[in-house]
Parts: sequence; C-alpha cells; structure tokens
Amino acid sequence: MPPEARVTYVDHAGLDELREIYSEHDWVQAPDVIDEGERLEKFADESLDFVIANHMLEHVEDPIEAMENFLRVLRPGGILFLTLPDARHTFDGRRTRTTLEHLLRDHQEGPQVSRREHYEDIARIIDCVPEEQVAARADEIAADRARHHYHVWELETFLDLLFELGLPVDVEAAQVTELEFAVILRKNAAKSAIRSPAPSHAQRST
Repeated sequence: MPPEARVTYVDHAGLDELREIYSEHDWVQAPDVIDEGERLEKFADESLDFVIANHMLEHVEDPIEAMENFLRVLRPGGILFLTLPDARHTFDGRRTRTTLEHLLRDHQEGPQVSRREHYEDIARIIDCVPEEQVAARADEIAADRARHHYHVWELETFLDLLFELGLPVDVEAAQVTELEFAVILRKNAAKSAIRSPAPSHAQRST
C-alpha cells in the first residue's frame, strides 16, 4: 500500500483465537477490528475507499452476500481488490468448479443446503479417504473451526460469476499469476443491487 493509505485489518476472531485456530501457520496477526468479513457490520455504508480480500472468498459460504457487503461499504469509485487461488494449481484441482447456480441456491436458500456436500467433497477429493470413511471425515471437518475452501474457481469461471450477477462495477484488471488470480473492480455510480440472472441461465444443470 502507498504510505499515505490507512489500512484497517479485519478478521473474524482476536489474536489468541486466531493463533489457536491456525496454529500451523505463521501469518497470523492481531486484527484492528473483529468482524465477519463477509458482513462488515461494523462499517457504515459507503465509508471506505478500498476493500482488499486476499484468499478470502473461497472460505465464505455465501460469496454473493460477501460481495454485496464489500460494495455496500465502498464509496462510488472505490476499489475492490480480490485475489483467489487458481484451482488448476492448488489442492482443489480435481474439485468441480463452483457454478453460478450453486452460489445462487446458497444465497437464496441458505448455505446449509450444501454445507454437508462441501465437507464430503473435501473428504473425498482432497483428503482422499476411502468412501466408507467419507461420512466420518466430513463430521470431523464440520467440527473443525478452520474455514475450509467451500468454493473453487479459475479466473474465467469467476469472471463469469461477476458478469452474470450484474455487479455495479467496472473491471479494471484481471490477471492470473503463478498460483492465484487477481481481480480489481471499481464501484461505479450505479445504485442497482446484485441482480439474479435470467431464468434460462438459472436453469442450467450444476
């Protein structure tokens, strides 16, 4: 960040709890504000010039809600900077890419409708447990406080999501790097909320 920028770091728990949850990682630092990043309830509408979410959306059960709130707290002209893991180059490589229909269902009906499916997907494809052990491993994942990868994208599929949702943003840049991709969005002056795609799209198979 440029030296004149004032950055507020937000995380879902305090430092001690984060160290306990992510004990195997050395990146943990004390947040300035404890808040759920997908809701940002402690931030007023149109109060921020930029929002940065690095490797966060894949851990969120309802990314549509998260993006609604990212844009809610941004002033018109504000920047949303996103990075996400490129599924082709991570342990998610063999998982099915998250579809728009899947995200709309989670957003409209609640993420609990597919939560178990995500846990079993992780157990089966990432942990590679035998089929007879998938249910037990899914139970362990459900009890784990760490936030797993609920969703899986490549740059192309993520941009498809953005365009289908009709976000009030302009795409400033989109780039694939070695293991991830970055998307920079600028909130435009439009006041339209995220819209549902046309029914013909929503009826595509998942």
